[in-house]
Amino acid sequence: MKFRHLIPAIAIALIFQACATQQASKQGQSAFKKGDYEAALQNFEQVIKNREDAGNSAEAEVYYKAGIAAWELGQTKKAIRYLEKAEYLEYPSPRLYTTLARAAKSIDNLSKELDALENYHEKYPEGEAIDSMRVRLFETYVESENWQKAVDLWPEVKDRAQSDADLLAGYLAVNKNLEHEKAANKIAEKILELEPENTKALEWLAKKYFWQAENMYVEEMTAYKNNRTTSQYNRLLNKLDQVYPTFEQARGYFLKLYKLDPKPKYADFLGKIYKRLQEEQKAEYYFNKTE
Repeated sequence: MKFRHLIPAIAIALIFQACATQQASKQGQSAFKKGDYEAALQNFEQVIKNREDAGNSAEAEVYYKAGIAAWELGQTKKAIRYLEKAEYLEYPSPRLYTTLARAAKSIDNLSKELDALENYHEKYPEGEAIDSMRVRLFETYVESENWQKAVDLWPEVKDRAQSDADLLAGYLAVNKNLEHEKAANKIAEKILELEPENTKALEWLAKKYFWQAENMYVEEMTAYKNNRTTSQYNRLLNKLDQVYPTFEQARGYFLKLYKLDPKPKYADFLGKIYKRLQEEQKAEYYFNKTE
């Protein structure tokens, strides 16, 4: 008998809760539309609590709008949690991914940012934010050392990169790590056209010319020491006519780098170059700067 009396009470409670949830949902939607994100979040969280307490999920839209409201209120981690739930429930919105990407970046979570960017790129190739999203996606590929993915995406950002030294510097890093030397050389030169004091491009070209000269110098000097003939000596002189100007090219880049940032490693290269150019006083000066 007592159990039968409980059934109507439970039913009434469930109906009351359903009405309260529906009311909170309506108030949340109204507040969200007005841009009152604090009221919107409060109401949507009540909906979420009621549904989850009953062992269910709220609608995908509720999680999505709760996430957007939380983001607008600066509650980043909460925003990510709700937006990821909306994504799991397959809520269709490009703003979901742009917001997720920004939120993840703001807390320096590269993995989550990368997922959001890739999803936007795949699902909304004609979206309003596609240009900025694909540029950031390329940057995240570089930061995460996904070199081949960066190469694959490059055609989509190439045109913009022609006037963007930072993007080109990213592509320089890609080609450097994939050992595409010729491509890296061209990119570095293009970067310096746009930004003459770009240290990444200067360092790439400085080291390129240094090692080109150094390797040739060592090879030819070793060959002459092993075969001290007139013909070998004449070959050595001819090669040195190429080596010294190449060392001078490297010197020019390293002098710029050292002026911009007097790092010991730049001083060491300059000391070695002046040593090869037989300018002992300058070599000693820069070697002293490495200590």
